[in-house]
Amino acid sequence: MKFTILLLLFFPDLVQATTQTNNPTSFKVIDAYMRNCPASSEKSTSDIAAYISQSARTDIEKARAVYVWVTDNINYNDWGYNTGNLGDNSAENVLQTRVAVCAGFADLFTEIAAKTGIEVITVTGYAKGYGYDEGDSFDESNHAWNAVKIEGSWRIFDATWGQGGATEDSRGKLKSIKAFDETWFNVDPKHSIFTHLSEIPYQNFLAQNISLAEFERLPNVNPNLFSFGWISAEELLAQVKTKKAFNLPEMYDHEFSFRILNAPKSRILRIKEKVSIELSFEEDLHFFILDSFEEWTAFEKTEKGSKINFIPFNSGEIKLLVETPSGFVTVMMYDVK
Repeated sequence: MKFTILLLLFFPDLVQATTQTNNPTSFKVIDAYMRNCPASSEKSTSDIAAYISQSARTDIEKARAVYVWVTDNINYNDWGYNTGNLGDNSAENVLQTRVAVCAGFADLFTEIAAKTGIEVITVTGYAKGYGYDEGDSFDESNHAWNAVKIEGSWRIFDATWGQGGATEDSRGKLKSIKAFDETWFNVDPKHSIFTHLSEIPYQNFLAQNISLAEFERLPNVNPNLFSFGWISAEELLAQVKTKKAFNLPEMYDHEFSFRILNAPKSRILRIKEKVSIELSFEEDLHFFILDSFEEWTAFEKTEKGSKINFIPFNSGEIKLLVETPSGFVTVMMYDVK
């Protein structure tokens, strides 16, 4: 979505109103500023960096500006991926052609970001992206992304995944979908390790080393999962060292803000065993349980959110849904056995 705020083109210092949080609304002004970057400031990576530096002052503002410009202006090279002819992914060529695979996204990000004065590197390694299925193993590295030092700590940025997702076309080939994604901006390394593993261990920026075999065993967890407060990255990373199997419930992306105070952490629920789920939220949300017999059970309201106690009597899927004006959205799913 394009923002038309012409005022920023003439008074870029207004971008200083941007705050330092990772809340998307905190970056509304600088996002608009970058999405209105004039063609005259896009002729080289130095030009883009200079345009950024006119307004962005802090590390996080500069990193945000680079992330927005790259994700908005560079498209994924579907043809290159599908044919294996990846082409020239140097920063200079990507800037000219406006298409790239992951290496091009990462190298262009690095070149622009470095010229704004922030500390940044390109990272290559293994990623659980398009075509990955739970439990797959890796024969070789398959992805590139970035790490940026923000206020003394390294954070993970993936502009390739941030510019959109992918599906398959009618021939079974990759077809990218352009859609800006906040998820892969300024990610805690403890959260990104479930989907991104560097070939160079210290570039994972973790106190404990995660081997490739352990990475393959870790659940494929989107960083947004940890915002629920129901399970921590530390808990899962400790579990990988015990070789205990992971069996988390299915979690789905959504736009709702709530926390899970209590819920089973295993995907498998037992028939006739009581289940308790408790949620907290501030907006007016309505949650339901839907079982395999299409029977609906509503959560009951509490002072801070809602809760439900139920006993599953039928095998099959149990879905946790939230009601929206356009219908119901699944946010979590269990299997009853």
